[in-house]
Amino acid sequence: MMTYVHVTSVLAAATLLTFVSNAQAQSLPPGGELHVTFTATQEPAVKPMTIGDGTQYVQINLIMLAVNDQGNPILNNMGGRCQLTRLIEGGKPTEQHGYCTYSDADNDQIFEKCDVARGQALPAGATNMCELTGGTGKFQGLQASLAITSMPVKSTYEGALQIIGHKNGTYKIVKTN
Repeated sequence: MMTYVHVTSVLAAATLLTFVSNAQAQSLPPGGELHVTFTATQEPAVKPMTIGDGTQYVQINLIMLAVNDQGNPILNNMGGRCQLTRLIEGGKPTEQHGYCTYSDADNDQIFEKCDVARGQALPAGATNMCELTGGTGKFQGLQASLAITSMPVKSTYEGALQIIGHKNGTYKIVKTN
């Protein structure tokens, strides 16, 4: 009887430790730095549409992959999608707006908004500012300001645009309840 009680106690303690360690692994620090590496692949490019006065309008649809360089759950091992619009004047991008949504293995999502206003830099390698505007599940209440740099990489697939970049900034979790 004593062995049965001892084994049962050990199993109960091991189960409790498993639940506690899983809960801690799932929790997010309430704030901190973000250092994320991402890749983007443009789905088949849509031809720019002339909208007058030498200006063109372009829609961009990107398939994304993000990895948090610090292992923090925010933007770590998350796939996503971005839809952006861009204005081109005189052959140079002048304005870009859009949104991204990332999902993790638990189907919790993170939402990102990017607005690069007229007169700001858009060339490859330029730093652009974006923000994380919230999320679902464990990412609810997420807010962040991000400096994003990116560069195209040579693709072995003809007609595909591939990009690698970094998202750096700070985040906080704002409680909504």
